[in-house]
Amino acid sequence: MIQLLALDLDDTLLTEDLFISEENRKAVCAAETAGVTVMLASGRTLFSMRRYGRELDMWGRPGYMIVNNGATVISTHNEDIILDKPLEPALGMEVWEIVQGFGLTMQYYGEGDIYVSGPSKYTERDCLLTGQCWHQVDAFAASLTVPRSKFVIPGDPAVLPGVEKALKEALGDKANIFTSKPYFLEVLRADADKGTALAYVAEKLGLGAQQVMAIGDSMNDYGMLSWAGVGVAMSNGKDEIKKIADYVTTCSHQDDGVAEAIRRFIPEAFALNE
Repeated sequence: MIQLLALDLDDTLLTEDLFISEENRKAVCAAETAGVTVMLASGRTLFSMRRYGRELDMWGRPGYMIVNNGATVISTHNEDIILDKPLEPALGMEVWEIVQGFGLTMQYYGEGDIYVSGPSKYTERDCLLTGQCWHQVDAFAASLTVPRSKFVIPGDPAVLPGVEKALKEALGDKANIFTSKPYFLEVLRADADKGTALAYVAEKLGLGAQQVMAIGDSMNDYGMLSWAGVGVAMSNGKDEIKKIADYVTTCSHQDDGVAEAIRRFIPEAFALNE
């Protein structure tokens, strides 16, 4: 029986207009009523996840939330950080030097803010998605002297695969590098991942992988879908994610795919109302 459910947000639980559909909301609430711990697991910052926590009535009660693609785990009871895996400054400088070679910008995040080395139309998209504001840091290298949760390289989807290859060749196993959206390349600490964060939360709850279900769509979900006993890929997800999933929804994020997965793997949630 599934006891812990981890849900990605963008392109999974959320529709294109960034809302939780009523059908998905009801399914999530039904799972919780059946005794399942529901946890949001996103690449977003805490700032941009708060509204969804409120919609699902998560704040102020025991539970957890995976933030920054697994670099951070937050307690929903009091918003305390219970796990934090930032990148060391030296690694941030290595990333920055490589990114400059491609003529691209780089960004990191604060509470409600995105700090960038320069303007980018893809950073503008990030602001629209998250409700955050961007600020240009002229002495960008100097701002990398403290640990950061993650770095994002926004750019043309046709260009970023080359940047990803260069970063992986240069950094090897020192960093976790992946695309979260076609126009966002992310760099985290090597051991920072939604999968390791999910395993950490499951252990705190005394649960094994077989009692955990994770639902996602993109490469930042690879770790948690691989680790969970039941890994569910959205029909609109990347082919690489579908290949490692135990189940692929027939419905997309636009058509209540999360509700479909909950109905299939947590039937007791719906049996209570039938």
